[in-house]
Amino acid sequence: MGMHSAPRPARTSAEARFRLIRSLKPAMSRTQIMITVLFVVLGFATMAAIRGNPASTLLANARQSDLVSLLDDLAQREARLQSEISRLETARETLLGGDQYQALNEAKRRATALGKLAGTEPVSGSGITIAISGNLTASTLLDAIQELRDAGATAIQISDSNLDVRVVANSWFGDSENGVTVSGTALEVPITITAVGDQSVLTPAMKIPGGLEDTVGSGGGTVTITPTDDATVSAVVPLPTS
Repeated sequence: MGMHSAPRPARTSAEARFRLIRSLKPAMSRTQIMITVLFVVLGFATMAAIRGNPASTLLANARQSDLVSLLDDLAQREARLQSEISRLETARETLLGGDQYQALNEAKRRATALGKLAGTEPVSGSGITIAISGNLTASTLLDAIQELRDAGATAIQISDSNLDVRVVANSWFGDSENGVTVSGTALEVPITITAVGDQSVLTPAMKIPGGLEDTVGSGGGTVTITPTDDATVSAVVPLPTS
């Protein structure tokens, strides 16, 4: 074993204090220093993301009545999903234990529902129309369509003064010089969105804090929501020929 010489005694009190402080100070390796720096940077990035999140800011600044409306909207969506689960479970039991007539009726009902979702059949009934003028981007329009879908809209159509476009699962949106494009079809603002579904659920979905009304209104545009018992979605998606 190698021999290590003992450190020489401190010659002055200042040198003794310096040695004491250096012995108490924890030695950090290069790896430890890098990890510490990464944690600091991550903390700043997280705080910046939270402060820069528009949804967090809107919720933080929302009035109590707006928050109550938002919670009520979420509760209605949960109740609607639970109802759909119960309906599907009942349909499953019918198919498994019912007779051929019941199974055929359920198959027809499902085919009609799928036709509505696929956009191959016109749909009419209770719903809302949404007139939008002024500021509108593809991102804002997509958010509005998603809110309508979450609120239980069974069919959606977007129209300008000349064209009607059916919105289906694979629809896509883009910005254009005079408005927006829906699956490649250019529509000029002002536009109208027609949605078939429960008026009492669809209307609040468009009025939630940070939703369509707030976003379009903040850019100087206007949104007019009109409940109707005769919402008609007439545009259809043609069936593939092959």
